Parts: sequence; structure tokens; C-alpha cells
Amino acid sequence: MMDKIASFTGRMAKIEGPARSGKTEALLQRAAALIAAGTSPSELLLATSTAEGARQARIRLAQILEAEGVEAAHDQVQAMALYSVRDLIVNLLSTPEAQEATGRTPRMVAPFEYNFFLEDMKTTGLPNRRLRSLLTRFSQQWCANAEEADWVVPGDEGDALTLVHELMDSYHAMLEDEAAYICARYLQSEAGSSVAKRYAVVLADDFQNASAAQQQCLCLLARDQLLVAGNPNETIPCATSWPCPEGFAQFDSLRRGVELFKLDTTYGNPNVSAFCDALAKAPSMDSSLVATHREGAIRDCALLKWNCPDDEFNGLTRYLRVEADRGALPVESSISVVAPNKQWAAAFEAMLTHRGFTVSSLGFETIGGDPRTFGRCKAMMAYTALNLLATPDDPFAWRLWCGYGNYLTLSDGWASLRDWCAQQGCTAQEALAAAKQAKDQGGEEPFLRAFTLAERYEAAQELLERAQGRRGFALLNALEAQELPEFARVCAQMAGDEDAATIFGLIKATQFAPTHSANPHAIHLNSYQTMAGTNYEAVYAVGCVDGFMPGRDAFEVVSTEEDRTRLKDEDRRAFMAAAGKAAETLLFSTFSTADLELAERTKMRVMRVRMGDEGRIALVRPTSYLEEAGAATPLTLGGQAVLADLA
Repeated sequence: MMDKIASFTGRMAKIEGPARSGKTEALLQRAAALIAAGTSPSELLLATSTAEGARQARIRLAQILEAEGVEAAHDQVQAMALYSVRDLIVNLLSTPEAQEATGRTPRMVAPFEYNFFLEDMKTTGLPNRRLRSLLTRFSQQWCANAEEADWVVPGDEGDALTLVHELMDSYHAMLEDEAAYICARYLQSEAGSSVAKRYAVVLADDFQNASAAQQQCLCLLARDQLLVAGNPNETIPCATSWPCPEGFAQFDSLRRGVELFKLDTTYGNPNVSAFCDALAKAPSMDSSLVATHREGAIRDCALLKWNCPDDEFNGLTRYLRVEADRGALPVESSISVVAPNKQWAAAFEAMLTHRGFTVSSLGFETIGGDPRTFGRCKAMMAYTALNLLATPDDPFAWRLWCGYGNYLTLSDGWASLRDWCAQQGCTAQEALAAAKQAKDQGGEEPFLRAFTLAERYEAAQELLERAQGRRGFALLNALEAQELPEFARVCAQMAGDEDAATIFGLIKATQFAPTHSANPHAIHLNSYQTMAGTNYEAVYAVGCVDGFMPGRDAFEVVSTEEDRTRLKDEDRRAFMAAAGKAAETLLFSTFSTADLELAERTKMRVMRVRMGDEGRIALVRPTSYLEEAGAATPLTLGGQAVLADLA
């Protein structure tokens, strides 16, 4: 089957199959065959769900080309368009031609920056619940690639959408969920006709993870051939908030001349694929996408059970240390530890480091805090200051800076500033300078809250003046960022003489396109979302208890049965997809008790409470997905007993 896909000569093809059946490998083999046959790499596009998936795909493709004797394999791969679908769309919209045609700037709003946009949206006067509901609807419709004119309802909805457009125009920015919608409109326009069909061959991995708008963009970019690979059972919202598994499931039924390649053989540890196939038989899954043949040697697939979280942190990392010392582990970068939340990830990273491992963490770097309080938004402010140093004419960065430390992020003042800018025909930065001048000269406020905004503007100028000309760690010190945990990854990547634009590029990548370290001797610590498009020899899923996976909302009695089922199905797909990345070893780790306060704070599902020597103890249970697997459920082993056997 792989040979048929690699030599495919048709117009369109769909590749589907169960976990570990080689769907990504099939696309890489097709790309390798094209390059080996003389096709220019610049004519090829391979799109993945995540930046890390793209990074690993580059490594794997170079290895395939080298094995086939292709000269300058790494250079060939570098010349190829191999991006995450998000990065691809940003690149398409970043050209001067695209910005002129769309009238928009693809400066994406980071997750923490969204809160400022939300505060500015509250100036509509709509109740918070109503406003959030409308914004969710807008995102869904954009991702569904639905024309705004066809779905917007006049009144509150129409007014809110108009304000969204006005704010994004004034910010010179773009929301993540609207980017693909805008890109699809551009590619279908006369102005974008020279960009559409830009690539001779488009290869789309994990097509089910893309939104309908992203899928449309990928299809519009293919000139001669389009191959999509995926599995609806492995859908994860990692490329968009609203993935479209239906777009993959119906890909061949909605188009003519699509050749279907159905992979039915899995490779690697048969126990891993058997476990994934067992989960695929749940009512909400496509039970036809299971293996009929399994190839590979049986390896470890078990559940390690510990008494409490501390036992898990200490015991599992000690187990890995012992296994590494006796040479039983593969190279570190082919090992993935999957954590259910930021707290578990931080604990395991600390313990792995304590055991002497180098760790590369991914999926837990999102900058957070409370912008209303200076003491709780230091990372946000450092990020924004770097933004201003790198791009001092970024109006949204000025909006962010002026909002820090205020309980409403000065949304009312910024709304007045926008109105004044429209009247005067000036930029936000010019309005802030005018406000500062009026304040310094003892004049009247040119607009509401002008002097308060001027104080923030003056503070920014003083900070930027102190930082001006500094580089590397000296620059981070000037911004009080070097000791912030959110900047630890950036500091580890720096040589020490980088300018502000370079450092901002590094910290920006942690928010929009994070990838693992290239160090082959670093264990990869992943979230479930960052496992998409990856491949590991060994996967260790930790914190496998109900409440973590699936999340506690899947058990809340105040929710409807429909909501609980939907949430449990979403987490099942992520859990199954992560397990399927293990080629050889798959170990789950769980515990039976936890301090009640910890259990409540981290949202474990508490089954019962009993008194212990040090207070109230919560009794928890292993993730219900293990029980769902039936006969394919991994063997349960006592963690301490396993350690004793290794001693």
C-alpha cells in the first residue's frame, strides 16, 4: 500500500487508517518519491497540525531521503514548504499583496492578549454571558468557513461583529479563528488568484484537526495533486478551536475522482494498537477504522499504580532513572511523558531534572496572569515591552501596555482614544503623544482618560529608553524578565547577544508555534494536544485519573447528559491519539489517593473522602478510558513492586 501511495499519479487521494497504521509515513514517502524523481521541493507543501509535528516531519523526511541516497537531503527538505497549517496561513496573509487585498494585518492575538480584546468588547454594554456566547458563535462560523453575510443577525449580533472588525482594524491585528476564513476569501478572490494553486502537490496530515476554513485553504493551494491523511477518531483541537472531522470523513464523497487508500495494518507494539482500537469502538467513534492485521513485537503496555501523587512523581521518575542506567531506554528524545495539566507537568519536569535528565517541555508555556494587578502580570508586561522594542508602531501592543494595572484595563479610555483617532485621522501612538503633551503643558484632556493613558505611555517610554541598545540577558534584566518562569525556555535558547526583535521572536514562538528542543538527549514532556503529528518509541502517560482525563466537567451532575458525553468523547480522542504515538512502550501511571485540597484545586474526580493522619484524603479512580478498553486494557502493576523488582 505504501508503494502505491508513494507512486500515486491521480488528482486527489484520501488516506485513512487506525492509530499506528502509517498515515503520516505515507505522506512522507510520497514527498520523498517526488523529490527523488526530480520535483523541485519548492513545488511541494506538507501541512501539519502543529509546529512540533512539522519539525518532526522534517527530520523524518530527511532520514527517508538519505536512506534512498538523495543528495543534499537536508537542503532539499529545507527548501520544501513544510509548515503547521496555522503558520502556513499566517505566511500567506503576511505578504504586502495579501494585506492590501484583505485590508488586514496577520498580527495574531495571543491567548493572554485576548482578555484585553474582551474588555474592549464589553463597551457594547451587553451582558458578559451574552457577549461571550456571541464571540463563540463568531469563532464557530469563521472556522466553518461560512460567509458572514449569510449568518449574522441584525441587532446585538450585528453590532458586536461590527465592533470586532473595528477593534481588529484599530489593533492592526487578527483573531486566530478568523485568519483561515480571511485567507480562504483571499485565495478565492481575483487578487489571490496568483497565490491559489501555488503548489504542484499538497500533502495534508491529520486533516481532521483542521477547521473547515483551514481545509478549504489547503485545497485551494493544490495545483496538480492533493493527498489528505487522517482519522476522525484522533481529532484534537490543536490546529484550531473548532476542528472539522466531517471534512475528512466526507472528503471522498463530496468530490469526484478521489482515490481511497484504507490502511488496515498497524506497526510496532501490537498491544498499543489493540488498546487504541478498543477505544475506537465507543459509540461516538468510527469503529470501521480499526486494524485487521498487526505487525511488530510485543513490548511493555501496562498501568503502573501508585498510592498518591508524590509516590507517582518520585516512583515513576526513579523507575526511568533505573531503566536509563541499565541501558533499557531508547534515546531520550524518542521518549514522551504526557501530562494532563500544567501542575503535573511542572512536578514531573522538576523530578526528572532532579534525577539527572534533561527535559524539553511543550504545551504548558502559555503566558498567563491578571492584567489588572501589576504584581500578577510581570510576564505579560515583559512580553509587551519586547513587542514594543521590536515593533514600536504596533498599536495593539500600546493598547496592552496602557491597560495593565487597571481593573477594566482602561477599556473606556481606549474606546475614547479610538474615537479621537477617527476624528483626527491619527494613529494610536500619535494620540498617546498628544495626551502626554497636553498633560505636560497643563491643558485639558483631549479625550476621556487621556491623562491616565498618558501616564502609562510615559512609563513605557522610560522603560524602553532604559532597555534601548541592550541585548541578550542584559535586555531581559532591564525588563525584569530573566527570572520569570515563562521566559526560562527563551533564556535556554539564547546565546546572550540577541537584539530585541530576535528575543521577541523566541518568546512569541512559545505562544504561537512552540517546538521541542533539538537536543537528542532531552526527554519530551508533552500535553495531549502537542502529541499530534509526533512519533515516539516510548510514551508514559501520567496522572491518569478521572477528572484529569477525562476532565471533571465530563462528570458534573449539573451539566446535561449531552454535554458530559461530548466532553468525554473529546478527551477520549485526545487520549487515544496520544497512546497511539508509542511505537514500542506504552505505560500509563495512576494513583488511588490524594490530599483533598489538592484534588479539589486540580479538579480530580473525588469518589469518596476519608480521614488520614494528616487531614482529609480524597479517593480517586483510574481514568475510565482504561476500563473501556475491555480485554485490551493494559495489565495493572503496583508501582512499588516494579521498583522493588528493579532493585
